[in-house]
Amino acid sequence: MADAESNLVPSEAADQVEVALETQAAADDGILYLNEYQYENDLVTDFARLVASPRRRGSLYVAAAIAALIGIGMLVAGGNWIKFGVVLIVFGAFLAWWSKNLHHTLARDFIEAVEADESMGGRYRRVAANEDGLMVWGKSGKSQFFPFEKLDHVLDGERIFVAMFADQGVTIPKDTFVRGDAEQFGSFLKARINKKLRIETKRKKMKAEKAAAKAKQESEPKNAKAKQRKQKKNKKKH
Repeated sequence: MADAESNLVPSEAADQVEVALETQAAADDGILYLNEYQYENDLVTDFARLVASPRRRGSLYVAAAIAALIGIGMLVAGGNWIKFGVVLIVFGAFLAWWSKNLHHTLARDFIEAVEADESMGGRYRRVAANEDGLMVWGKSGKSQFFPFEKLDHVLDGERIFVAMFADQGVTIPKDTFVRGDAEQFGSFLKARINKKLRIETKRKKMKAEKAAAKAKQESEPKNAKAKQRKQKKNKKKH
């Protein structure tokens, strides 16, 4: 029994050393989170479902309703307006269908885009995150850097995160982290957005203060001249 217990000590010590070495390696290369995955169709569909936001769908539903109402009005008017009314009603019905199936349509487009893009060398992706941004690699070795200063917002789905940089999105599955974990990474991404907002707010504040100072500087000579004219008028009166 004693021998069995003594055998645990070197093993536990070795595990601690291995963890320490991995932590040191992570600190040395600057990569805080690392994710590796295959960009399969189900992930593309999840990405499309998140991108097809309720606001986007709502806009399509509103457009569909407007088109249908105008079309009905044309039908009621009769005469030459009937054919235009029918066209608008059909168009409204199409928009309503498109809104309902928007994520399927987007997924199909995204899948075709992934298959057509041979530059990344297939569907393998490696996403590394440091303090400055996300670096995405493909199997071909091609990479693209997405700086956090251009991070617009983060979509948080059941299985994936999508970091949106203008019209480009980086997909990060939650169950394929090689370094770090999903919960920490989610907080990390949201903090990057807040940082961006703070920087933009500070810049706007500095710009406003600079404009106010310039306006004050330009108005001082005018105020001085107006004051002098007033003093002259008062002297003449006396």
